[in-house]
Amino acid sequence: MLTRVEGKIGSPEKPLSDLGLISYRSYWKDVLLEYLCNFGGKELSVKDISQEMAINSYDIVSTLQALGMMKYWKGKHIILKKQVRGHGSDVIEEYVERMKRRGSVYKEIDPLCLKWTPFANPAPTPS
Repeated sequence: MLTRVEGKIGSPEKPLSDLGLISYRSYWKDVLLEYLCNFGGKELSVKDISQEMAINSYDIVSTLQALGMMKYWKGKHIILKKQVRGHGSDVIEEYVERMKRRGSVYKEIDPLCLKWTPFANPAPTPS
């Protein structure tokens, strides 16, 4: 949320520990699947997702690949919202079901409650 307010793209310091990767991947998975659930258009780019979500493109691509939602086809990487028949269950449908089961227990941060101003170096005083 802070990187979004600053208008920057964020990523954790690398290399991540095993536990750090599990934690970040879980977060990225949830926010990306929520984004894809609410995306109404036909085409989107990783760059657009990165700028809107303030998540580094590499982190988006690696998460989508781990979910089996990114394929290389006809010279391009494409994001699959629906799984190909015979290749496992639909990741987005599983996410929606998980969110229903989670119910009101899951707490979200309200961006309107964030009271933060980026640090700005004070202008040097003339001598």
